[in-house]
Amino acid sequence: MHAESREDLLLKIDNLETRLAESEQLIEAIKAGEVDAFALNTSIVPEIYTLQSGDYAYRVLIEEFGEGAVNLSEDGLIVYTNTYFFELLHLKYENVIGRKIFDFIDPASVSHFRKLFEKSVSGKSKGEINLAVDGKLVPVYVSLTSLQPKLATVGMIITDQTTKKKHEALVNRYQQDLETKNTALAQSNLELDSFTYIASHDLQEPLRKIQTFCRRILEISEAELTETTKDYFDRVINASKRMQNMISSLLEYSRMNSLQVDRPVTDLNEVFKEVSGELLDEEESRRITIVSGLLPSIAAIPNQIKQLFTNLLSNAIKYKKKDSPLEIKILSEKEDSFWKITVTDNGIGFDPQYAGKIFELFQRLHTRFEYEGTGIGLAICKKIVQNHMGYMKAYGYPGKGASFEIYLPVHPVI
Repeated sequence: MHAESREDLLLKIDNLETRLAESEQLIEAIKAGEVDAFALNTSIVPEIYTLQSGDYAYRVLIEEFGEGAVNLSEDGLIVYTNTYFFELLHLKYENVIGRKIFDFIDPASVSHFRKLFEKSVSGKSKGEINLAVDGKLVPVYVSLTSLQPKLATVGMIITDQTTKKKHEALVNRYQQDLETKNTALAQSNLELDSFTYIASHDLQEPLRKIQTFCRRILEISEAELTETTKDYFDRVINASKRMQNMISSLLEYSRMNSLQVDRPVTDLNEVFKEVSGELLDEEESRRITIVSGLLPSIAAIPNQIKQLFTNLLSNAIKYKKKDSPLEIKILSEKEDSFWKITVTDNGIGFDPQYAGKIFELFQRLHTRFEYEGTGIGLAICKKIVQNHMGYMKAYGYPGKGASFEIYLPVHPVI
């Protein structure tokens, strides 16, 4: 190791004295409150961070900020901008810094921005404006804050709202489409009401007359008519009755489409008890056993729930075995957010492949000569359950019976 020269040593001493003097000045400034600083203990020695190092970290943060950051003089001159803002304008830094902010604002938004800017000189303001970028409008949200008294400038944060506005436009378009469809739906409902009226009066009246006149002919001219002619008249009467029943069933189904607002808390035990009493006479009660568990109380449309139980019990009675007593079970249990109500019978059942089709309008698994009906009863059941925000399943066991599961929400959202 060679000895340092006298000149080298003197130079080092001079440098150390200069650094010492600077450090002493900094310490005195910190003590006097003229410079903000904080100490951070490391594994080696404490390090002092002053405003200068903190300002650097702040600038790094602003540069990485996902929004535009701009400092404006009191006359709107851009004295600082982060990279995000001048890239949003599709310009270079030197083409933005030193220019007036008003040069980059859509003329239609300038007046509104001036009011926001004037307000922010002594406080804060926020609002939406449009920037003019390459002849196109860029919607932005600006937040302006006065930086006085430390700096005679206004800080502005710019948020690009292009994506948000596109989403809003999409939502508005969907809203308009929905309103259009709602209008069309309202018109359809009016037409359905008209059809209901026609079906209730104009269509059924001719059928009643057909039946009446056929019966009168049979009564007046019975002796003069051949057996074949009488048979034809009976067939006409029966056909008109079937058509009348189908019209009545369709009317009942159409009424299920109208959602009633009033949904009081309804005790299903009381409804089921009422339906059972109406359907079963004294003689049938001796041949039919009904096992009922405890049913829940739910917010429901009472007359529709009564129709639901009526159709299910009528269905079980209709398709009971001829030579065996009928047993009907109705039980309930809670599954997640639904009440599961199961109606099971030991009747003739049905092929499982038809489990979905039996809920469709006019679907019959047997001919009308075997079992009467229109094929609408279970479709009405499904519609009622849907009106109560629930769903329904069917399970068939040929020769052993059928099971219907009804799922109704515990807390329906109306």
